[in-house]
Amino acid sequence: MNTHQTTNANQRKSGCCCAGKSSISSAAPDTNSVSRSSQPLHQLQVQGATCGGCVKSIEHTLKSVSGVSEASMDLATGVASVVGAVDADHLVEVLQGVGFPAAVIR
Repeated sequence: MNTHQTTNANQRKSGCCCAGKSSISSAAPDTNSVSRSSQPLHQLQVQGATCGGCVKSIEHTLKSVSGVSEASMDLATGVASVVGAVDADHLVEVLQGVGFPAAVIR
């Protein structure tokens, strides 16, 4: 009997290369350079990121939102930092749309 579980392609998150594989560490965002910006800083707690591919997908998705000038994700903490004149709740909706539930850190 084969007990190895296979991953259905429909269960994978958009842009994720390894749904279910072990996670890797991502470099922490440089909060010093982010905090010096004149634009608002939004921080989001993001769920479901398991690898560098997920981080890259999340960052790419956030950077594609109009008004975002910078976005970075820390895989170890699950925190995405976004700089830009954009509504934080809209960022949460966008991430939800690509399969990564998120919440604004207030």
